[in-house]
Amino acid sequence: MNWIDWMATDGWRSSRDAVTMVPVVAREVLEFSRDPEVPAHRIVSVVSKDPVLATRVLQLANSAASGSARSITSINDAVVRMGTQSVRQVVTAVCVASILADKGAYGERGRDLIDHGIGTAYIAALIAEAAGGSREEAFVCGLLHDIGKLLIRQLAYRPEAGVKKPTASELSTVMDARHAEFGGHLLRWWQLPQPLSDAAAFHHEPERARQSSAAAVAYAANRLAHRYGFGCPAEAFDPLSDPIFAMMNVETSTLEKIDQQAPQMFAVARQLTA
Repeated sequence: MNWIDWMATDGWRSSRDAVTMVPVVAREVLEFSRDPEVPAHRIVSVVSKDPVLATRVLQLANSAASGSARSITSINDAVVRMGTQSVRQVVTAVCVASILADKGAYGERGRDLIDHGIGTAYIAALIAEAAGGSREEAFVCGLLHDIGKLLIRQLAYRPEAGVKKPTASELSTVMDARHAEFGGHLLRWWQLPQPLSDAAAFHHEPERARQSSAAAVAYAANRLAHRYGFGCPAEAFDPLSDPIFAMMNVETSTLEKIDQQAPQMFAVARQLTA
C-alpha cells in the first residue's frame, strides 16, 4: 500500500510499534515539570535514576558554579545550587531529547525538531510569565507542541509491513497537514493532561482548543521560535500585529525581554541536550 493512503485511512493505528510509549522516568519528569511546588527531594530521586539526566544536571550546576572553588558532585547539591525551576526545565528538555534522538526512527531532521521544541519551550515560559500563567506548564507545552512531527517521521521510517516508505514529497504533505492532529493524539495516548494535548493539537488554531490559554501560549511561542530560527529557517514576523500576542500581554517591553533572554537560554539548553 502507498504510505500516504495508509496514513489517510489511519491504518497506522493498528501498527504494533506505531506509537512509542513514554518511558517511566520520562513520565515522572513530565509530571513534576508542571508542578511549581514539587519538592527538591523528588527531583533528586527521579534524576538519580537516569545517568544521562544526572550527568547533564551536574554539568549545568558546575557551569553555573564556575566562579566557585568547590565542584558540585551530588545531584542534591546541584538542585540546591541551581534551584528547582532551572533543574525541572533542563531535566525535562534532556529527557524528551533523549527519547527522540534515534536517527533510525526520526531521520536527520530529528535534531532540528528537538531544537525547535527546546527553543519554543523557553519562549513559552517567558510568555506565560507576561500573561500571568504557569511558567512550568507553558514550558512543557512549548517543548511538546510539535511532537506530532516526530511521530509522523517515526511512522515514515518504520512503516507497517506491506506499506511503501514515503517519498520526501509525501512526507512533507502529511507533516504540514496533520502534525498538530498527530501531536494531540500522541499526548492523549500517553495519558498526559489535557492542556498539553490541546497545546499540541491546536497550536496553529488556538481558538479551537478547550484549554485555549495553553494553546495560545504554544501558538505565540512557536511563532517567535520561527522568528528566531530555533531549529528552523528564520522567518520575518511582527508579533505586535497579531491579536494572539496582545491577548497574551506581549507588548514592546515584553518582546524586548524575550528577544534578549530566549536566544541565550536556547544556546545553553541546546548544548546540554546535544
